[in-house]
Amino acid sequence: MNDRIELSVKTILDKKFTPDVKGYNPEQVDAFLDLVIQDYVAFSEIQKQQTANIESLQAQAITLQEGEAKAKSDASILWEKNKQLEIDNASMSARLKGIKPGDRPTAENIQYIQRIRVLEDFLNSEGYDPNNLKRKIRK
Repeated sequence: MNDRIELSVKTILDKKFTPDVKGYNPEQVDAFLDLVIQDYVAFSEIQKQQTANIESLQAQAITLQEGEAKAKSDASILWEKNKQLEIDNASMSARLKGIKPGDRPTAENIQYIQRIRVLEDFLNSEGYDPNNLKRKIRK
């Protein structure tokens, strides 16, 4: 089967037949060719619409692929942040595990904890391990 379209509306419209001895009725041939032309016009419009639909779907597919890549990247970032928050939570839980439910922490105790946190952050930034001040952390 040939994938090329051999006829166009203009080719069909301009086609001239030579009369034969037994010839065909010219009005019937013209009426039939008019139907063929209408079909070709409709086919041409359908083909244009399908081409436009394909291009639109391809653009949507690209957009979705880009969105998927961004979502994966965002998920990775959020996973890392969650991991760090879990580490921080475990660290805070370890620090506060000595407090019993009946101890009722005071505002002063909370301020001490906040000050200790700032001091530990400073020590980390200077390259010292706050849990073991004898060792310096390598960067």
